[in-house]
Amino acid sequence: MERCYGQPFVGTHSTSDAARLAAVFTGLLLVASVPVALAADASGLRSQAATLRANDGTLETRANAATVELYALEAELGRARSAVESVAARQAVVARNRATARKQLAIARNALRVSESQLAELVRALYEQSGSADPLAILLGAASLDEALTGLDSLSRAAGETRRIIEQARLSRTRLGALDARLAARERELTQLAAAALARTRTLAQAARARERFVAGLRAQQGLNATRIASVEAQARHAKARTMAISATTAPVTTAAVEGTAPAAASTPIATSGRTLTVSSTGYVLRGRTATGIQTAPGVVAVDPSVIPLGTRMTIPGYGEGIAADTGGAVHGNTIDLWFPTRAQALQWGRRTVTITLR
Repeated sequence: MERCYGQPFVGTHSTSDAARLAAVFTGLLLVASVPVALAADASGLRSQAATLRANDGTLETRANAATVELYALEAELGRARSAVESVAARQAVVARNRATARKQLAIARNALRVSESQLAELVRALYEQSGSADPLAILLGAASLDEALTGLDSLSRAAGETRRIIEQARLSRTRLGALDARLAARERELTQLAAAALARTRTLAQAARARERFVAGLRAQQGLNATRIASVEAQARHAKARTMAISATTAPVTTAAVEGTAPAAASTPIATSGRTLTVSSTGYVLRGRTATGIQTAPGVVAVDPSVIPLGTRMTIPGYGEGIAADTGGAVHGNTIDLWFPTRAQALQWGRRTVTITLR
């Protein structure tokens, strides 16, 4: 009877032990595979972060080179604009000189017409009053030699003055006409120079605007890249933390499985999407690069990464949207620092307790 009792007992015990051992081994394999998978995931995330950093370096190099080119274009644009102003000033001087020359030319032409008219009147008078204007008549009609000489001198002086005026008017007209032609040619030359300088200015301005847009695009890519780096690094840290947590609980889970009890659940990060968190917030105005590599800007929030992972987006009442992109020596626990562009705005914010929503 003992053998009959014992055989079923032994057989039953052996089958149960094998099943339990198989379950334990299966649990061990599953538990052991989780840290390995998480470690591989963390390694992949670190590799992805390294690739993103390399891309960020390339973007920084391209942005710096484009910025240097932009400065060169702006300097050249400044010189071109100065050239346009210089040509415009020279055009104004030439225009004034030409206007003066035209006035003088008009005066000379009018004087020539008057002189020619006076000469015509004198000639007509000589024909109509030959007695008074004829040198022989003057000599014969003079009462004395002095009167004759005076009459001849007056006649000669009148004719000579008229000829001199006409000759001077003609010379002035010729000289002023040549001057007007030279000024007109100079005016045409300056017009061409002004058109070329203006076209050069427009071309440089378009190139500078295109370069500005290119630099802005690169900076925007850098910002997005920095945000992705922060997010990937945060995921890598989470994966590493979960790996360590699961590794630390492997022994208790195995014991529990052997003893037939349920395994303990792993802890989750404090900051989860959609969760609200009450924190103490302070404003700051420091400028420069943050812990994630991006420049400080509105919306940048300094956090304790052990509470709020870097890369986490959040809504802050009274401040707006923000992203965990920086850390600080005084930022510990449920504490955040909010970036402001001016000291006055930071002081106005002061220190406030707010309930933020994580996204």
